[in-house]
Amino acid sequence: MKHAQTHKLIDLLIKKPEEFSSTHINTLLGIDPDHLPENPYLSNELVGVLDLKSAILRIFDQNDDFKFDNANSGYLGRLNDRSQRRRNRRFIRKLKANPKALRIVAEGDSWFEHPISNDVIDWIDELGGRDAAVYSLARGGDFLTNILEEREYITDVSIINPDAFLVSAGGIELVNQRRVALMVNAEGAYVDEGFKRQHSLLNQVLHDETLPIESRAKIERGVHFLNREYFSLIAVLELKYKYMIKQLRKKFPDLKMICHGYDYPIPSFRRGSWFHPIDRLMRQIGDNGHHFKQPMLIKKIYKQEDQNDITFAMLHLFNEMLKQVVNDKVFGKGVYMIDCRGYALPEDWFDELHLEPKKIRRVAEVFWESIRNTDSSKKIFCVRR
Repeated sequence: MKHAQTHKLIDLLIKKPEEFSSTHINTLLGIDPDHLPENPYLSNELVGVLDLKSAILRIFDQNDDFKFDNANSGYLGRLNDRSQRRRNRRFIRKLKANPKALRIVAEGDSWFEHPISNDVIDWIDELGGRDAAVYSLARGGDFLTNILEEREYITDVSIINPDAFLVSAGGIELVNQRRVALMVNAEGAYVDEGFKRQHSLLNQVLHDETLPIESRAKIERGVHFLNREYFSLIAVLELKYKYMIKQLRKKFPDLKMICHGYDYPIPSFRRGSWFHPIDRLMRQIGDNGHHFKQPMLIKKIYKQEDQNDITFAMLHLFNEMLKQVVNDKVFGKGVYMIDCRGYALPEDWFDELHLEPKKIRRVAEVFWESIRNTDSSKKIFCVRR
């Protein structure tokens, strides 16, 4: 019975994402918000990590032997290993120097672990000085799927007992291996008026009275090109985030968790400067244009304005999904979000995915503010210039 219900709900998520709702997510995670016990996190889930992994593969028609190993293989894997060892040796040195320092565990992708350039965690470590020590599980190019399956975050949070757990995830699920090409259609036949009314997240966004008129217009134009696969992916990411929160809450009921969204990227083949060896290496690794620009050109979406609107809509909905998670009366307990939207200017981007190192510092400053914040009612921290 359990397997049949899980299969039915995952099928709905994949085939009709506009009908899949937070109620279905609660069912899969074994939570009834209307009849909450004292600790809703101890109930058993209908869904497991293998189900979540299978859902991603089904959405994009990938084989079961697809490897979620971007972060662990090849040159990038070796760079991640080296950087992670260096960081965690620094964590031990800081604790030796100041055993009362704030303890922070960071898990995620390249915004937290860029092997050859200053990232959010590097800046947090500098901002905290001797008063904070960061233990990093983050790896550039890592999938949220991989993070959940490996469960390192559970083990290391148990060992370190941190004051805050930081997570940066979901970006690689959106852009891996030109995946954007599977989520857009030049004909724009999928998102009609009926879909806009029925899809809860999209409907809320388009009726958000605080949304600037220009932003609403960009989203309206951008979603015109999106197809079913994009909305199914967003639903899976929401389910994964809530699954992670529940797994952590089972063992660490008072743990402070902080996630972040991404600013609006610009589809471009531009790759920063060539004037420094690190610039050249970042340019080689980043393969700029591979994540947004090239996939849209492949799908015959040629206009820069259309490409900009599509990425704007994709990232806005992703961020709004995270905001809903953070504000959820069940899953948002002790969970906070860094909202980066609208911070970066076009010249602040190093490539399609990463801000210039000096610009990412401001994001780290807001993280540091949220780590030290004691007002539990303040859930969203916005990055401003």
